[in-house]
Amino acid sequence: MPDTPIEDSIFHIIHCYHLYAAREGDVDTLSLDELDALLTENMPRFMEGLGRSQPEYLKQLFQVADKDKDNQICFDEFIYIVGKVMKDYHLQYHRQLCAHYCRANGPY
Repeated sequence: MPDTPIEDSIFHIIHCYHLYAAREGDVDTLSLDELDALLTENMPRFMEGLGRSQPEYLKQLFQVADKDKDNQICFDEFIYIVGKVMKDYHLQYHRQLCAHYCRANGPY
């Protein structure tokens, strides 16, 4: 049986994490530069469209996710980042639905 869309997405997220983690230093963690590259190259609409491309946003996200304060993002910490990104996408999805509904039906 083929993978479901969600299973396929999970595999791609894991694969992407390992591709970027292997670029420099520890092959099982992401540096700030590796995380920056992963997000900007694989989520350009998120980074630009939601105003997440400022360097300060990425630094803050990195610091919050780096629970053990080793200046590296392990896979568990990366999952936290993915969750934050999904939450932002979800909020954006609802904003777009609301805007579409209001355009079609009026605001009230």
